[in-house]
Amino acid sequence: MNSRHSNMKFTCEVETNNSLHFIGLTIMHSVLPNNMFGFSTSVYRKPTSTSLYMNFNSFTPLQYRLSVFKCLVYRALRLCSSWQLIHNEIQTLRSMLLRNSFPSWILDRIIKSLINSSINPLIKFGPAKERVYIGLPYLGKQTDVVRRKIINICKQFIPHKDVIVYFKPGRRVANYFRTKDVTPIDLRSRIVYQYTCASCQASYVGQTSRHLRHRVAEHRGVSHLTYNEVKNKVHSNIREHCHHCPGSVCSQQNFKVLASGSSEQELLVKERLLIARLKPNLNGNTGSSDLLLY
Repeated sequence: MNSRHSNMKFTCEVETNNSLHFIGLTIMHSVLPNNMFGFSTSVYRKPTSTSLYMNFNSFTPLQYRLSVFKCLVYRALRLCSSWQLIHNEIQTLRSMLLRNSFPSWILDRIIKSLINSSINPLIKFGPAKERVYIGLPYLGKQTDVVRRKIINICKQFIPHKDVIVYFKPGRRVANYFRTKDVTPIDLRSRIVYQYTCASCQASYVGQTSRHLRHRVAEHRGVSHLTYNEVKNKVHSNIREHCHHCPGSVCSQQNFKVLASGSSEQELLVKERLLIARLKPNLNGNTGSSDLLLY
């Protein structure tokens, strides 16, 4: 074995009480008819499980609260290998959800519905319906009522559509207060910027995909890391203007961000439009950019 692999280690799990746990599943030895040995499976729950789920009285859409129990029951039906194990798991789930304020009659109805659909699955014929999504802000119980009314109306007038009503969060604290620090202007990228001379008010509009501080250093002819003068300077109308205009400087304070874009093409288009509108006198070659229509 290569020396670099000599420190490789593997771990293994040993059976405990004739059972082995693997990715949310408990695999157990079982005795089959005719004294044959086989395996049975059930849901595995960690010893540290707190049995805490979404409380039924939480300010959440009703369908989301019911989906918590539906998901757990569906997992039991899929993972448990016998009806006795399914029964034991569902009884455990039922007691846990009762402690989370779920009404017993709702839990029993969900259990009956999922077991029936598991035994007699519904077979749909014909082409799949086109899905239509409707988003509503969640405002409480009234929103659940509106959702049911919308679905009933759609079933009556557009039965060929599969209408799905989902809920969007309403106004939150984050809508009124900034939750993230503002990115410093010199660290912003994919932007269209404008330079304005403090001495004669001459201006220049350009775009860059890099940080603005990189582009400003390029206009000044210095390194953006050390701020020492570089030997091979790229051409810059701003730097040439500063050489001929008394009192003119090229510093971060003379730049401002006009727009931002998500792609190079979007930046070029916005740059051309802003040049046409602002008419900066330092832009020697305005050029053109093709507009792509999608």
